Amino acid sequence: MPVILAADDLAPSETVQLDKSKILGFITEGGSGSSHTAILARTMGIPAIIGVGDQLKPEYEGREVIVDGGTGNVVVDADEATKARLMAKREELLKRQKLLEQLKGKENITRDGQKIKVFCNIGNPEDVPVVLSNDGGGIGLFRSEFLYLNCSDYPTEDYQFEAYKKVLSDMDGREVVIRTLDIGADKQIDYFDMPKEENPALGNRALRICLNRPEIFKTQLRALYRASAFGKLGIMFPMVTSVWEVKEARKMCELVKKELTEEGKPFADDVQIGIMIETPAAAVMSDRLAKLVDFFSCGTNDLTQYTLACDRQNNDLGRFFNPHHPAVLRLLKMVCDNAHRNGVWVGICGELGADLELTETFLSIGIDELSVSPRSVLPLRQKILETTVSDVKEKILADLLGDENAL
Repeated sequence: MPVILAADDLAPSETVQLDKSKILGFITEGGSGSSHTAILARTMGIPAIIGVGDQLKPEYEGREVIVDGGTGNVVVDADEATKARLMAKREELLKRQKLLEQLKGKENITRDGQKIKVFCNIGNPEDVPVVLSNDGGGIGLFRSEFLYLNCSDYPTEDYQFEAYKKVLSDMDGREVVIRTLDIGADKQIDYFDMPKEENPALGNRALRICLNRPEIFKTQLRALYRASAFGKLGIMFPMVTSVWEVKEARKMCELVKKELTEEGKPFADDVQIGIMIETPAAAVMSDRLAKLVDFFSCGTNDLTQYTLACDRQNNDLGRFFNPHHPAVLRLLKMVCDNAHRNGVWVGICGELGADLELTETFLSIGIDELSVSPRSVLPLRQKILETTVSDVKEKILADLLGDENAL
């Protein structure tokens, strides 16, 4: 019988292994709504309430619970009136989803003709059917680290190749951006045998691990380039802070391509190379970084965390973790301007991409692509179709840039 899972906390490695056929939803005592566990739940389509604190009681075991993922409320042993109200709300949501189905096949274009790509974030090859059924235009973020999280030892080149090949083949020519290994912080893997760090969010993580342990990086890049023969691939490096890191990563790409050529193994010659913009350093240096890559993709959860000096894992910080903060939005505007001056396209693959309160802002500052959880595609498309950018752009930019006349 399907259940609602309650736990002190769930690591991303545990979440990704949940059997969706047996889990209706989950509730955790610890964590935050911007953690990787919460993000995974949204990608998997599992209702989740993260960080309820001491509201979660051991005596709730075996009781009937209703989880309202929209409001974050958990109702235990609801009376008939409450149950009827919540079930009616559920029916309304299902009806709205059916109405949104009518938007499948439509362009993501505003009323005044501005187009934007709407792609999807996934964690494993099995997510592709959900992308296609929700009419995602491509994959803007494949979190490759979950291949590692699902293994008890380092995944081999062939194992990774088959996974990447499957995604590219199943997407049938649509764009697929695969992020290289991004572990560290709240995504830890035992067999990496990483030393304990006092502040892992600022420690040895993501591209830093790859550059420090080139044998791991090279294995993944070989698998990625081999898979590129089966679709339209973009490779994206996470946690960039400086020009030299990108140059070193690109050197490894060239080495891998040279080896594969010598071995007679095919790969595409048009693989795009991009980086995550998720640190203030990358945003500030985006004018120079844009000369080294084909695209940027903004990871807004980490960009918010590092810009506001606010731990995304700490649910107690509440209102202090504000992704709508002008400092974050100004950095995104700066990144767009620097990218477009250098012929580079810009996407957002962080959770803000699905925030309908900011869709007009993203269109106004020139974001080219939004990558969201598959179930967010159609609501986002509806918002885009209803927007006239020329009506809102001037005010949005004045507010964002601090025009005195807008105060």
